[in-house]
Amino acid sequence: MKTKYGVAAAIIIGLIIVLHHILSHRDVLWRIVNERCGTSLDQSHSCLVVNRKAGFVVLRDLNGPVQTLLIPTAKITGIEDPELLDPSAKNYFADAWANRAILNQENRRVIDPKYLSFSVNSFYGRTQDQLHIHSSCLNTTVYALINRYRNHIGSAWTTLPEKIFGHTYIAQKIKLADLNSVQPFQQLKAYTLENHTELSNYGLAMVSAEDGDIILLATEINLLEWNFGSIEEIQDTYCLINK
Repeated sequence: MKTKYGVAAAIIIGLIIVLHHILSHRDVLWRIVNERCGTSLDQSHSCLVVNRKAGFVVLRDLNGPVQTLLIPTAKITGIEDPELLDPSAKNYFADAWANRAILNQENRRVIDPKYLSFSVNSFYGRTQDQLHIHSSCLNTTVYALINRYRNHIGSAWTTLPEKIFGHTYIAQKIKLADLNSVQPFQQLKAYTLENHTELSNYGLAMVSAEDGDIILLATEINLLEWNFGSIEEIQDTYCLINK
């Protein structure tokens, strides 16, 4: 009986996802980047950085006082876009890290790097079809969980012993000094190839820089966990952890 209920729930959730994708205005960010940023139309001054030469914009997000979005100026749909897997692909996570000081300004105080987080939702867990990295603080509970297992996270992807908000997560540690040459999207792609899964099913985040390391987190869509791969769930846009 439980299996039948599980299958029924999965079907219902699947229909919700389909409707969500159909009804959402999924080109809003693309239009902001290409029609508003760097022009007189940006009357709210929400485009905090416009660097078309470097290929990205940093936008103040309306959802929370301490959150920005780093958005490519090139058309890249999201985590599943093949452009991100090219050996010469631009490292947007490195760009997000390089622009982290903007969060200090939004927060009106310096944020310890161990509390920072940068996330990209899965294909099924997002509302926009333009790649965007959510830059914000870590949720206090999530930081505590990561800190418990920090010494056990290594250079290979491993499943965290505890779920985050009921969702299964994998983690990998990389050297912060190597961030310019290590592509988080490509790191996760290698894992999906080994495990015969799809990159589009995952949300990916880079979090908590400490002692020269930074941690990659990923979560795969799992309808039985009510998990859509919306990895921004780990973030706190009010940055309460740094108060």
